[in-house]
Amino acid sequence: YEALIAVQGSKLVRETLGEHVFDKFVENKKVEWDRFRIHVSQFEIDRYLPML
Repeated sequence: YEALIAVQGSKLVRETLGEHVFDKFVENKKVEWDRFRIHVSQFEIDRYLPML
C-alpha cells in the first residue's frame, strides 16, 4: 500500500506513463490491493476456523 501512495505522488511516473495510463494504473492497483486485503487464505481458514 505504501508503494501505491508513493506512485500516486510521483510526478516522474505520471509524466512517463501519461495521464490516462497513470490514472488507469493507479485505479487497477487500488482494486488489486483491495482484493489482496480481503482475501482469506487457505492457511487462515485451516488455522482459525476450528477455533470457532
